[in-house]
Amino acid sequence: MMHRRIALFVLLFCMASGALAAQPAMIVLDASGSMWGRTGERSRIDTARDAVAALMSRWPAGRPVGLAAFGHRRTQDCADAEVLHAPATDPDAIASLVQDITPRGRTSAAEAARLAAEALGADAGSVILVTDGVETCHPDPCAVAQAIARSGARVAIHTIGFAVSDPVAIAQLRCMAEATGGRAQTAADASELAEALDRAAASPTPGPRASAPRAEPVPVPRLVVTVRLCAGCDPMTGDARIQLLRGHDIIATNGDPFGRFFDLPAGDYAVAVETPLFERGPVAATVPASGPGRVEVILDAGWLVGDVRTDPSGLAVTRLARIALHPLSAPDEGQRPPAEAETGHPAFLVPTGVHRLTASIGNATGSAEAAVTAGEVVVLPVPLRFGTLVLRREGFGVPDPRISITALDGDHDAVDDWPAEDRAEFRLAPGLYRVAAIHGGLYGEVDIRIGSEATQDVTLRPAP
Repeated sequence: MMHRRIALFVLLFCMASGALAAQPAMIVLDASGSMWGRTGERSRIDTARDAVAALMSRWPAGRPVGLAAFGHRRTQDCADAEVLHAPATDPDAIASLVQDITPRGRTSAAEAARLAAEALGADAGSVILVTDGVETCHPDPCAVAQAIARSGARVAIHTIGFAVSDPVAIAQLRCMAEATGGRAQTAADASELAEALDRAAASPTPGPRASAPRAEPVPVPRLVVTVRLCAGCDPMTGDARIQLLRGHDIIATNGDPFGRFFDLPAGDYAVAVETPLFERGPVAATVPASGPGRVEVILDAGWLVGDVRTDPSGLAVTRLARIALHPLSAPDEGQRPPAEAETGHPAFLVPTGVHRLTASIGNATGSAEAAVTAGEVVVLPVPLRFGTLVLRREGFGVPDPRISITALDGDHDAVDDWPAEDRAEFRLAPGLYRVAAIHGGLYGEVDIRIGSEATQDVTLRPAP
């Protein structure tokens, strides 16, 4: 069913491509720090990058498209919004540029949308805004959208709330779309994001505009818990577990939506926060007899992002690597030490202090260290030296004889495998190796030397 829905959107998108060709569009991508958070097994920024790149592969020939981002250069700077590429008939350039966007800062979506609308010029067109949270810079993003509509520009702002559950954020995004004749959508995962992008791209000009849109009122909770990386940082929307305690009992977790708790009697509570690697709290919280109670939990933490590169040429290979985190700083008094973690996901939410990242591809490893301060996003280059063995086997009577690869110098891990492919690839640390294939009474071996970033092609046959 999912594949049929996606195929339908692609078909409609392609059918409309002739009519769309003259209408420019601007993609606006959220690069605030919260985009390092995970949706499923991947960070939201990785999912969004790939979704935009996939959209560009389907983009109608001759239709101009540009790219803007916010929060991608500096932390704690609401002026950090930028047009990265003016509208042009070069979707491949957008697909390439989007891969280099690194989340760092705050959510200045309204300013980025204004800049994108200006980049479209006087012609009709659309702004496609992808964001994962509430506006934290402009006090009224809906007013910014209304100003764009009043300017006479025939620009539709299509908003996509990616993994957004905050009703305030959803109301803001809906209001921005309605003010400009755009479409407001939400997407919970990668497939829904792809569908939402296709819908937005297929709506190049404004539809009916609301005459006086206002952000819808949202239910008032009894307690609002705000979790921040630092005292001045944007609120977090996930990647932590909120525990609401009364005495020693946990009476609620996380809130629905995150950080908002309803149906609580007045009284005194405590709030603790757990992340995958460390915990904070408990912090005292009071729910008054009337009106909401509010409490903030400051994690005193930042994001550490591994950027794995080949040595010496510096080619990006993060997607091939497994990355392990090793905290090096002593924990604060009263806090348990943060746990080590190993994952294919390159971003770690870590407490302030010094940490080491170790990357591995095949039997090759490399490491680097960095200090992380509260609210900071540190992108840490991790150099890794490895080469590739391309191995074929002939004359063993079966397509998948056992393969043994043993290091003859150094202490690199051995490889023992039964690859099913006719052409098997092994990534190995530089050094001298003995490669053997074994099946029944048949045996063949060869000694090879692997160099960093070099490829060795070997065909093994049984010894006479």
